[in-house]
Amino acid sequence: SPGSPEAEVKAVVVGDGGCGKTSLLVAFARGDFPKVYVPTVFEKYTASLQVGGKPVRIHLWDTAGQEDYDRLRPLSYSDANVVLICFDVTDPNSYDNILTKWYPEVNHFCKGVPVLLVGCKTDLRRDRAVLRRLQEGRREPGQAMARQVHAVSYMECSARYQENIGNIFAEACGAALSAARRSQRRRRRRRGCVLC
Repeated sequence: SPGSPEAEVKAVVVGDGGCGKTSLLVAFARGDFPKVYVPTVFEKYTASLQVGGKPVRIHLWDTAGQEDYDRLRPLSYSDANVVLICFDVTDPNSYDNILTKWYPEVNHFCKGVPVLLVGCKTDLRRDRAVLRRLQEGRREPGQAMARQVHAVSYMECSARYQENIGNIFAEACGAALSAARRSQRRRRRRRGCVLC
């Protein structure tokens, strides 16, 4: 309906330092690509989009991937509706850290919150030297990792070329809104009428 209020979604974005989180957010929220890497301590962006024909306002919380901020980052998780775990598709370490660091942390602070796994920097796969290095390591695909971390989906993007950026956030909002509807239905059922 034309006057329907915007739904609000809080999305927290985590992953190793330098894996492409900020570029992903800036590409989506501002339509730009940061030319210089500056480690993020904490940054927030807001954008509006349509999901299923309804307006949604998404609050994007960019977090620090560096270990120095491990004790500060959990403050970002409160009231998250969806979490995006990002990794650099050309960096095996950032991939491995999904299971050893990011998933355990997200699962601890955001139990039950939908998770999307996002492979960033797909444009670097076109680099022959990077491709050779990846083939030597024979990385397990993102789909398999998404199943391991119970992600609602696995998506890849290139912030540099604006590839798949909007789809990632539409998917994130859709997952957050579906989870909210499910939890609302559960609450309603629990409140059901009881005759003594």
